[in-house]
Amino acid sequence: MATNEGRVYFSLDGDDFEPDDVTAFLGMSPTSVKRKGSKVPNKIPAKNSWELSTENVVNDYIDVFAMAESITDTLVPIKDKLKSVIESYNLVPRFEVVLWFSVNEEHSTPAIGFEPSTIKFLGEIGAFIDIDTYKH
Repeated sequence: MATNEGRVYFSLDGDDFEPDDVTAFLGMSPTSVKRKGSKVPNKIPAKNSWELSTENVVNDYIDVFAMAESITDTLVPIKDKLKSVIESYNLVPRFEVVLWFSVNEEHSTPAIGFEPSTIKFLGEIGAFIDIDTYKH
């Protein structure tokens, strides 16, 4: 039977910016970029995006607290640069949690939550949190 699966990522989304310019400005490579109108598996992005993601975790137990903290720990040192690039390029900062729940009742459901430091950081840069859940 399928088990739980999940990942957490931070994204900067916008209409009129070049993700490579954001990479250069931040001095940090993204995990992935998407360009408006390009073909990616199963969809065509409506906006450009610069993303920093955890690995996709497949396990009976998924700890969103720890995954989220690993992303924010990477981003906190460049917080001022993030705020500047968000303002300069009119970007929308998004913190995304994507989870696939096992329908096997023997598997635990993922622990979904955020440490105070993660919430504080996201508030300081004006990010919103989006949580997508699916069943296996």
